[in-house]
Amino acid sequence: MNRLLIPLLALLLLFTGCSAVPQESEEPARDWAEFQQEQAQQQEKDTPDYPDAFSMAYHQGHTLDPITCGEGIQQDVSSLLFEPIFRLDATFSPEPLLCTGYSWDESGLVCTLTVREGVLFSDGSSLTPADVADTLRRAAASPRYAYRLREVTGISSSSRSGTVTVTLAAPNQGFPALLDIPVVKSGTEGQSVPVGTGPYVFVTASEGDRLLPNSDWWQGKSRPVASIELVHAKDLDTAMHLFSSHRVELLTTDPTGETPTAMGQPDTADRPTAILQFIGFNTRQGIFADAAARSAFSRGIQRDMLVDAFLSGHAQVAYFPISPISPLYPADLASAYDYEETLTALQRAGQSTGQIQELTLLVNEENSFRLANAQFIAENLSLLDWHITVRALPWAEYLAALAAGDFDLYYGEARLTADWDLRDLVGTAGLLNYGGYTNPLLDAAMLNFAGASDRTAAARRLCILLREEGPIAPICFQCDTVLTHAGVVDCISPTPGYTFAGLEKWAIHLS
Repeated sequence: MNRLLIPLLALLLLFTGCSAVPQESEEPARDWAEFQQEQAQQQEKDTPDYPDAFSMAYHQGHTLDPITCGEGIQQDVSSLLFEPIFRLDATFSPEPLLCTGYSWDESGLVCTLTVREGVLFSDGSSLTPADVADTLRRAAASPRYAYRLREVTGISSSSRSGTVTVTLAAPNQGFPALLDIPVVKSGTEGQSVPVGTGPYVFVTASEGDRLLPNSDWWQGKSRPVASIELVHAKDLDTAMHLFSSHRVELLTTDPTGETPTAMGQPDTADRPTAILQFIGFNTRQGIFADAAARSAFSRGIQRDMLVDAFLSGHAQVAYFPISPISPLYPADLASAYDYEETLTALQRAGQSTGQIQELTLLVNEENSFRLANAQFIAENLSLLDWHITVRALPWAEYLAALAAGDFDLYYGEARLTADWDLRDLVGTAGLLNYGGYTNPLLDAAMLNFAGASDRTAAARRLCILLREEGPIAPICFQCDTVLTHAGVVDCISPTPGYTFAGLEKWAIHLS
């Protein structure tokens, strides 16, 4: 299992979401086969001054609908066909894309989005507020997006004002960061390749499936390649083989997963994620019921060395459960590893008694990355009177041990949302709060952070309390890695969730 706790989040998703209310599109779609033929004919007429072909892997025959398609290679292809309401920039800050802005009512519960005018779908029809609203309804009912939209209680649209209104159950000023959701034209969601507004369109031809430039792309920016060949890969292992054999030119991977080693020396670019690696504590009993002991343990984690050794630098060291590339991250509050300070903290916590304490660090055995990290941390923190044993269990047994509280420490992973809502992770009633931590002050601080107009100040207050209490010990936020063959692609600078940021600046060199 490559993702910690994701199955439990998936259980939550089954019980959340809004019901979809399909609405008719305001403009009829052109016949799709006719449209594809027109695109192919237009492509033949064009004589671009960029390479003719570029190749990417995809799951042939599987949907490219961005609301329902699987993670990984399929999402990379899909992201060239569809565009989101907001796009997260390099700091996880939301930038309006298919909307031009938003506003809140006095209650802080109603967010009004202004839909961008003049945007065309790839079939030539206009983007409407109904398209955006229908997409959000579908997203709220989907496994991929239901969790982030769980507090949405209503969605409506107005063609007269050109707006979409979203009502929340509780104030959340960070809500726009959750709306990097690709928009699908209403009425096309049943197609394997629905209609979007992105820079490319999907075309099936005798020579195979491919992406061609969208002649109706509203942004009107240049694209670095005239055609993207799509090569079938049934799974990631196949995709990795295609890349290593130079059959495809670009591939986005998870550096913590099991990947082949025969990759040569590809160029790499990091795509930040909100996936947090951390150590959890059993705060119900034992030594880690004491905040001082938790703080001492956290101080002793050599985060920089861990990230360099086991992730080859493809992660951002973090001392708080907010990405350090976010403007909300209080970098001045972070305390880098220092051996003497760690020893002092252990002594102040009363952990230097002359009596050896046997501790267990729980980890799931299927993921070699997390197992190696756990062993590294255990070895480095077996200081003074602590002796830490790594207990590696199969996934099902690991989850059972977490649920039963049968651990002193555990190695955890959680996919956070870009509004940095931490209530499920460290809140009193949090689904992922296996350590049983409870603190009304922290619960209140997280609630205040969600509704605060000054999110920077509220985030700082929250992080000060997290540093004092230490319900978990953050380690790092991992990155996905974008692989390209050496010298083939210039100017790649991925942003969270989007491999192709700044696509118009890319330069592709093919022999």
